[in-house]
Amino acid sequence: MNTESTGRDQRRMTSLRPVAGFSMAALVLVGCSHAPEYSIFGSFFPAWIFCSAGGLVLATGARALIVRTAIAEYLAAPVLFYLSLAIFLACMLWLLFCS
Repeated sequence: MNTESTGRDQRRMTSLRPVAGFSMAALVLVGCSHAPEYSIFGSFFPAWIFCSAGGLVLATGARALIVRTAIAEYLAAPVLFYLSLAIFLACMLWLLFCS
C-alpha cells in the first residue's frame, strides 16, 4: 500500500513541474512589462537611478545628524551601517514614488 501512494505522489509531482515552471517564468517576465523611466532633455533615465541618488543624499544627511549627536561612537561597523541606511532609504523612495 505504501508503494502505491508513493508512485501516485511521484506522478502528481511530475505532472505539476511544468505548471510550476510556467508560473515562475510568468512571474519573472511580469517585471519586464513596465519599466518606469523619465525623459530628461530627451534622454530616458530609469527611476532607480534617481532613487539611488536620493538614498545617498538622505544617508549623507542622516550621517551628519548622527555625528552631531555623538551616536557615531557607538556604531560597531559604521561602513556597513551607512551602506545599509543608503540602500534602505533608496528602497523607501522607490516604494513611495515609483510603485
